[in-house]
Amino acid sequence: MLLIIVLISFIYFIKLCKTIIYFIKQIVNIQNKTFSNFIKQRDKIMYLKDIKPILQNLKKDKKITLESIGKAIGVKKSTISNRIKGNSKVQIYELKKIESFFDVDLSNYIDKENVKSGLDFYMNKAAREEESDFIELRVKGEVYASMGFGVTVYDETQTGTYKISKELARDLNISSHTSEVIFASGDSMYPTIEGGDSLIVDTSKTEIYDGKIYCVRIDGQLYAKRLQLIPPKKIKVISDNNEKYDAFYVDLAKQIDYDFAVIGEVRYWGRIAK
Repeated sequence: MLLIIVLISFIYFIKLCKTIIYFIKQIVNIQNKTFSNFIKQRDKIMYLKDIKPILQNLKKDKKITLESIGKAIGVKKSTISNRIKGNSKVQIYELKKIESFFDVDLSNYIDKENVKSGLDFYMNKAAREEESDFIELRVKGEVYASMGFGVTVYDETQTGTYKISKELARDLNISSHTSEVIFASGDSMYPTIEGGDSLIVDTSKTEIYDGKIYCVRIDGQLYAKRLQLIPPKKIKVISDNNEKYDAFYVDLAKQIDYDFAVIGEVRYWGRIAK
C-alpha cells in the first residue's frame, strides 16, 4: 500500500514539474517575442543618410546609389531621398535587407546605445504599468499625418509620453507596445479630425477594413485617411472633407514598386477644447 502511495506521489510530482517547465517556457517565449517586436517596430539604430558612405567604404568595387539602396529596402529612390532629407533612421528589419542585398555586415556601425535605451525604456515602462492604472504611450511630437496633400516625416524620435487609463486602452483594444501618439495636420478629414489633433495609432492593425481611418505612407509621405479595399489590390483613399479633396486610388496590382504602406489604424483622436 505504501509503495502505491509513493508511486502515485512520484507520478504527480513528475506532472507538476512538466507543468512548471511548460509555463516557464511560455513566459520566456512571450518575453522574447515581445522584445523582438519592440526592437523591430520601435528602435531605429542608424541614420539613413549614413548608409551610402558606409556602403561605399565597404564595397569600393561597386557603385552605390540611392536607387540601389531603395531597391534593397523595397522602396523608390524618391522615398529614400525624402527620408534622408527628413533625417530618418533605419529600422532593424531594413538594415537586415540592406546587409543581405549588398552582402555586408553593418553590425559595427549600429548605434547600440539607442537600442539599449529603447530596451531600458521598455523594461522600466512595463514595471511602471504593472503597478499603475495607466499605460504609457510614446509620443512622436514631430511626426505629423497630413490630412491634405501629405507631409514628409521629418523626425521619428520620441518627444514625450502620454498616459491613458488601462480601462480606455481595453476599450480601444490597444497595447502600449504597439501604439504611439502622433499629430494631425491639414483639413481633409474635417470635421472628423482637425489639424493639431492627437492621434493614437496602433501599428499592429494594418489589415484594411472599409471605412476605418488609417495612418498610411504614400510615396514617402504620411497621411491620415479612410481606406476602402477593392479586391484584389486596389485601395481607395478617402477624405472626409470631400467637397475640397477628391478620393484617389492606389492599385498595387499595377503599381508594383509604388511606395505604399499602412502604418497602423487610428484608434483614437482628440483635441484640447478651444
